Amino acid sequence: MSAANLQFDAPPSVWISYAKAARPGGVRLDEGQDIPRLEAHLAPAPASTGAVNRYRKLCGFEANGLLPVTFPHIMAAPLHMAVLTHEAFPLKLLGAVHMRNVVHQHRSLHQNEPLGVHVVVEGHRPVDKGLEFDLQTRILDTDEQCVWESTSTNLIRDPKKSGGGGGKGWQPPVWDDYAVVDQWKAPGNIGRRYGLVAGDVNPIHMHPLAAKLFGFKRAIAHGMWSFASCVARCGGETIEQACSLDVAFKRPLFLPGQPELLSRVDDGVQTYLLTNPQRSTLYLEGSIKPAA
Repeated sequence: MSAANLQFDAPPSVWISYAKAARPGGVRLDEGQDIPRLEAHLAPAPASTGAVNRYRKLCGFEANGLLPVTFPHIMAAPLHMAVLTHEAFPLKLLGAVHMRNVVHQHRSLHQNEPLGVHVVVEGHRPVDKGLEFDLQTRILDTDEQCVWESTSTNLIRDPKKSGGGGGKGWQPPVWDDYAVVDQWKAPGNIGRRYGLVAGDVNPIHMHPLAAKLFGFKRAIAHGMWSFASCVARCGGETIEQACSLDVAFKRPLFLPGQPELLSRVDDGVQTYLLTNPQRSTLYLEGSIKPAA
Protein backbone atom coordinates (compact mmCIF):
# COMPACT_ATOMS: atom_id res chain seq x y z
CA MET A 1 0.00 0.00 0.00
CA SER A 2 1.27 3.47 -0.88
CA ALA A 3 1.93 6.06 1.80
CA ALA A 4 0.58 8.53 -0.75
CA ASN A 5 -1.12 8.15 -4.13
CA LEU A 6 -1.52 11.58 -5.66
CA GLN A 7 -3.84 12.17 -8.61
CA PHE A 8 -3.59 15.29 -10.79
CA ASP A 9 -5.63 16.53 -13.73
CA ALA A 10 -3.08 19.31 -14.34
CA PRO A 11 0.60 19.57 -13.36
CA PRO A 12 1.04 20.69 -9.73
CA SER A 13 2.97 23.89 -9.03
CA VAL A 14 6.72 23.40 -8.75
CA TRP A 15 6.93 26.72 -6.87
CA ILE A 16 4.81 25.31 -4.05
CA SER A 17 6.95 22.17 -4.05
CA TYR A 18 10.19 24.17 -3.79
CA ALA A 19 8.73 26.13 -0.88
CA LYS A 20 8.09 22.78 0.82
CA ALA A 21 11.62 21.61 -0.05
CA ALA A 22 13.04 24.40 2.11
CA ARG A 23 11.54 22.87 5.24
CA PRO A 24 14.00 21.27 7.70
CA GLY A 25 14.59 17.55 7.27
CA GLY A 26 17.09 14.81 7.93
CA VAL A 27 19.89 13.37 5.78
CA ARG A 28 19.74 9.98 7.46
CA LEU A 29 17.01 7.45 8.10
CA ASP A 30 16.45 5.95 11.50
CA GLU A 31 17.53 2.35 11.96
CA GLY A 32 15.06 0.11 10.16
CA GLN A 33 13.40 3.07 8.43
CA ASP A 34 12.93 3.14 4.67
CA ILE A 35 11.50 5.52 2.11
CA PRO A 36 7.82 4.57 1.80
CA ARG A 37 6.10 4.08 -1.55
CA LEU A 38 4.91 7.44 -2.87
CA GLU A 39 3.07 7.66 -6.19
CA ALA A 40 1.79 10.45 -8.40
CA HIS A 41 -0.35 10.27 -11.53
CA LEU A 42 -1.04 12.97 -14.12
CA ALA A 43 -3.95 12.57 -16.51
CA PRO A 44 -3.11 12.33 -20.25
CA ALA A 45 -2.65 15.64 -22.06
CA PRO A 46 -0.47 16.93 -24.92
CA ALA A 47 2.80 18.61 -24.01
CA SER A 48 2.84 22.40 -24.16
CA THR A 49 3.89 23.43 -27.68
CA GLY A 50 5.62 26.52 -26.34
CA ALA A 51 7.56 24.55 -23.74
CA VAL A 52 8.64 21.94 -26.30
CA ASN A 53 9.83 24.62 -28.73
CA ARG A 54 11.80 26.46 -26.04
CA TYR A 55 13.29 23.16 -24.87
CA ARG A 56 14.38 22.28 -28.40
CA LYS A 57 16.09 25.64 -28.78
CA LEU A 58 17.87 25.41 -25.43
CA CYS A 59 19.10 21.83 -25.94
CA GLY A 60 19.64 21.71 -29.71
CA PHE A 61 16.92 19.31 -30.86
CA GLU A 62 15.45 19.56 -34.36
CA ALA A 63 11.84 20.62 -34.89
CA ASN A 64 10.55 17.39 -36.45
CA GLY A 65 7.08 16.97 -34.93
CA LEU A 66 8.33 14.46 -32.34
CA LEU A 67 8.91 14.97 -28.64
CA PRO A 68 12.65 15.12 -27.93
CA VAL A 69 13.64 11.84 -26.33
CA THR A 70 14.60 13.57 -23.05
CA PHE A 71 11.52 15.83 -22.87
CA PRO A 72 9.24 13.42 -20.95
CA HIS A 73 11.49 14.03 -17.94
CA ILE A 74 10.29 17.65 -18.09
CA MET A 75 6.66 16.51 -18.23
CA ALA A 76 7.24 14.47 -15.09
CA ALA A 77 9.19 17.11 -13.14
CA PRO A 78 6.17 18.56 -11.28
CA LEU A 79 5.24 15.04 -10.12
CA HIS A 80 8.83 14.33 -9.09
CA MET A 81 8.73 17.38 -6.86
CA ALA A 82 5.28 16.51 -5.53
CA VAL A 83 6.36 13.10 -4.21
CA LEU A 84 9.81 14.23 -2.99
CA THR A 85 8.34 17.11 -0.98
CA HIS A 86 5.37 15.13 0.35
CA GLU A 87 5.18 15.01 4.15
CA ALA A 88 5.69 11.24 4.03
CA PHE A 89 9.07 11.56 2.26
CA PRO A 90 11.47 11.32 5.21
CA LEU A 91 14.57 13.08 3.85
CA LYS A 92 15.69 16.62 3.17
CA LEU A 93 15.49 17.19 -0.58
CA LEU A 94 17.65 20.31 -0.92
CA GLY A 95 21.22 19.17 -1.47
CA ALA A 96 20.24 15.90 -3.15
CA VAL A 97 22.56 15.06 -6.06
CA HIS A 98 21.32 13.57 -9.34
CA MET A 99 23.80 10.74 -10.04
CA ARG A 100 22.51 8.69 -12.98
CA ASN A 101 19.65 8.42 -15.42
CA VAL A 102 18.50 5.50 -17.60
CA VAL A 103 15.85 6.05 -20.30
CA HIS A 104 13.97 3.54 -22.46
CA GLN A 105 11.87 4.99 -25.27
CA HIS A 106 9.61 2.26 -26.65
CA ARG A 107 8.42 4.13 -29.73
CA SER A 108 8.46 7.57 -31.33
CA LEU A 109 6.44 10.09 -29.35
CA HIS A 110 4.50 12.63 -31.38
CA GLN A 111 4.48 16.15 -30.04
CA ASN A 112 0.70 16.57 -29.95
CA GLU A 113 -0.40 13.18 -28.61
CA PRO A 114 -1.97 13.04 -25.14
CA LEU A 115 0.36 11.35 -22.66
CA GLY A 116 -0.09 10.50 -19.00
CA VAL A 117 2.63 10.41 -16.35
CA HIS A 118 3.15 7.97 -13.48
CA VAL A 119 5.91 8.53 -10.90
CA VAL A 120 6.98 6.28 -8.01
CA VAL A 121 9.67 6.52 -5.35
CA GLU A 122 10.20 3.70 -2.85
CA GLY A 123 13.13 2.33 -0.86
CA HIS A 124 16.80 3.24 -0.70
CA ARG A 125 20.35 1.85 -0.78
CA PRO A 126 23.17 2.72 1.65
CA VAL A 127 26.29 3.93 -0.20
CA ASP A 128 29.68 5.28 0.88
CA LYS A 129 28.56 8.91 0.76
CA GLY A 130 25.11 8.49 2.29
CA LEU A 131 22.12 6.87 0.63
CA GLU A 132 20.68 6.56 -2.85
CA PHE A 133 17.09 6.28 -3.99
CA ASP A 134 15.50 5.75 -7.41
CA LEU A 135 12.74 7.82 -8.92
CA GLN A 136 10.77 5.75 -11.45
CA THR A 137 8.87 7.50 -14.25
CA ARG A 138 6.51 5.95 -16.79
CA ILE A 139 4.86 7.78 -19.69
CA LEU A 140 1.57 6.21 -20.82
CA ASP A 141 -0.45 6.70 -23.99
CA THR A 142 -4.25 6.83 -24.08
CA ASP A 143 -4.35 3.01 -24.27
CA GLU A 144 -2.37 2.97 -21.00
CA GLN A 145 0.62 1.44 -22.77
CA CYS A 146 4.03 2.45 -21.41
CA VAL A 147 5.79 4.28 -24.25
CA TRP A 148 8.70 5.79 -22.31
CA GLU A 149 10.24 5.10 -18.92
CA SER A 150 13.20 6.20 -16.88
CA THR A 151 15.04 5.60 -13.63
CA SER A 152 16.68 8.61 -11.99
CA THR A 153 19.13 7.79 -9.20
CA ASN A 154 19.69 10.45 -6.54
CA LEU A 155 22.15 10.72 -3.66
CA ILE A 156 21.46 12.20 -0.24
CA ARG A 157 24.85 12.95 1.28
CA ASP A 158 25.50 12.10 4.91
CA PRO A 159 28.00 14.60 6.37
CA LYS A 160 29.16 11.95 8.83
CA LYS A 161 30.42 9.76 5.98
CA SER A 162 33.69 10.60 4.24
CA GLY A 163 32.51 9.30 0.88
CA GLY A 164 35.51 7.26 -0.13
CA GLY A 165 37.99 8.55 -2.67
CA GLY A 166 36.07 11.62 -3.81
CA GLY A 167 37.79 13.15 -6.82
CA LYS A 168 41.27 11.82 -6.02
CA GLY A 169 42.89 9.27 -8.25
CA TRP A 170 40.68 10.05 -11.23
CA GLN A 171 41.77 8.13 -14.31
CA PRO A 172 40.96 10.03 -17.50
CA PRO A 173 39.59 8.17 -20.51
CA VAL A 174 41.78 7.37 -23.50
CA TRP A 175 40.86 10.57 -25.31
CA ASP A 176 42.26 9.39 -28.65
CA ASP A 177 39.55 6.72 -28.74
CA TYR A 178 36.94 9.46 -29.19
CA ALA A 179 36.20 12.01 -31.90
CA VAL A 180 35.11 15.58 -31.21
CA VAL A 181 31.41 16.02 -32.06
CA ASP A 182 30.88 19.63 -31.03
CA GLN A 183 32.00 22.42 -28.75
CA TRP A 184 29.69 25.19 -27.61
CA LYS A 185 29.26 27.90 -25.01
CA ALA A 186 27.15 27.42 -21.90
CA PRO A 187 26.18 31.00 -21.01
CA GLY A 188 25.90 32.21 -17.46
CA ASN A 189 22.11 32.46 -17.69
CA ILE A 190 21.44 28.98 -19.12
CA GLY A 191 20.53 27.69 -15.65
CA ARG A 192 17.75 30.26 -15.31
CA ARG A 193 16.53 29.80 -18.88
CA TYR A 194 16.48 26.00 -18.71
CA GLY A 195 15.15 25.96 -15.14
CA LEU A 196 12.05 27.96 -16.06
CA VAL A 197 11.25 25.59 -18.94
CA ALA A 198 12.09 22.43 -17.02
CA GLY A 199 10.48 23.39 -13.73
CA ASP A 200 13.81 22.88 -11.93
CA VAL A 201 14.46 26.14 -10.09
CA ASN A 202 17.01 24.76 -7.65
CA PRO A 203 19.02 27.81 -6.44
CA ILE A 204 22.37 26.22 -7.38
CA HIS A 205 21.42 26.63 -11.05
CA MET A 206 19.69 29.99 -10.96
CA HIS A 207 22.27 32.53 -9.73
CA PRO A 208 25.93 32.52 -8.62
CA LEU A 209 25.14 34.10 -5.25
CA ALA A 210 22.52 31.47 -4.51
CA ALA A 211 24.92 28.72 -5.60
CA LYS A 212 27.56 30.00 -3.17
CA LEU A 213 25.14 29.49 -0.28
CA PHE A 214 25.28 25.77 -1.14
CA GLY A 215 29.08 25.62 -1.44
CA PHE A 216 29.55 26.16 -5.20
CA LYS A 217 31.90 28.85 -6.51
CA ARG A 218 29.46 29.73 -9.30
CA ALA A 219 26.09 28.59 -10.59
CA ILE A 220 26.17 25.18 -12.26
CA ALA A 221 24.37 23.87 -15.32
CA HIS A 222 21.50 21.42 -14.89
CA GLY A 223 22.73 17.90 -15.43
CA MET A 224 19.64 17.15 -17.51
CA TRP A 225 20.39 20.13 -19.78
CA SER A 226 23.93 18.83 -20.34
CA PHE A 227 22.56 15.32 -20.92
CA ALA A 228 19.92 16.51 -23.40
CA SER A 229 22.44 18.71 -25.21
CA CYS A 230 24.74 15.73 -25.71
CA VAL A 231 21.93 13.47 -26.93
CA ALA A 232 20.63 16.14 -29.34
CA ARG A 233 24.07 16.59 -30.88
CA CYS A 234 25.10 12.96 -31.34
CA GLY A 235 21.91 10.87 -31.24
CA GLY A 236 20.96 11.23 -34.91
CA GLU A 237 18.03 9.15 -36.13
CA THR A 238 18.42 6.66 -33.28
CA ILE A 239 16.73 8.97 -30.79
CA GLU A 240 13.67 9.39 -33.03
CA GLN A 241 12.80 5.71 -32.63
CA ALA A 242 12.79 3.06 -29.93
CA CYS A 243 16.09 3.40 -28.09
CA SER A 244 17.85 3.35 -24.74
CA LEU A 245 19.95 6.09 -23.16
CA ASP A 246 22.00 6.25 -20.03
CA VAL A 247 24.09 8.93 -18.38
CA ALA A 248 26.28 9.23 -15.29
CA PHE A 249 26.90 12.70 -13.92
CA LYS A 250 30.51 13.15 -12.81
CA ARG A 251 31.39 16.80 -12.11
CA PRO A 252 29.48 20.09 -12.14
CA LEU A 253 29.67 22.30 -15.22
CA PHE A 254 30.23 25.79 -13.85
CA LEU A 255 28.63 28.70 -15.68
CA PRO A 256 29.63 30.25 -17.94
CA GLY A 257 31.46 27.30 -19.46
CA GLN A 258 32.60 25.79 -22.74
CA PRO A 259 31.73 22.10 -22.89
CA GLU A 260 33.22 19.80 -25.52
CA LEU A 261 31.40 16.66 -26.67
CA LEU A 262 33.30 13.52 -27.69
CA SER A 263 31.88 10.30 -29.08
CA ARG A 264 32.72 6.83 -30.36
CA VAL A 265 30.63 3.99 -31.81
CA ASP A 266 31.17 0.30 -31.09
CA ASP A 267 28.81 -2.40 -32.41
CA GLY A 268 26.04 0.14 -32.92
CA VAL A 269 26.29 1.63 -29.42
CA GLN A 270 27.36 5.25 -29.25
CA THR A 271 29.34 6.25 -26.16
CA TYR A 272 29.81 9.94 -25.41
CA LEU A 273 31.76 12.11 -22.98
CA LEU A 274 31.25 15.74 -22.06
CA THR A 275 34.45 17.45 -20.99
CA ASN A 276 36.22 20.81 -21.18
CA PRO A 277 38.65 21.83 -23.95
CA GLN A 278 41.61 21.17 -21.62
CA ARG A 279 40.32 17.63 -20.94
CA SER A 280 40.90 18.16 -17.22
CA THR A 281 37.31 17.54 -16.13
CA LEU A 282 34.71 14.97 -17.13
CA TYR A 283 31.23 16.38 -16.64
CA LEU A 284 29.29 13.30 -17.69
CA GLU A 285 29.45 10.10 -19.70
CA GLY A 286 26.73 8.04 -21.31
CA SER A 287 25.55 5.92 -24.20
CA ILE A 288 22.86 5.80 -26.88
CA LYS A 289 21.73 2.57 -28.45
CA PRO A 290 18.84 1.50 -30.67
CA ALA A 291 16.30 -0.94 -29.28
CA ALA A 292 17.21 -4.58 -29.79
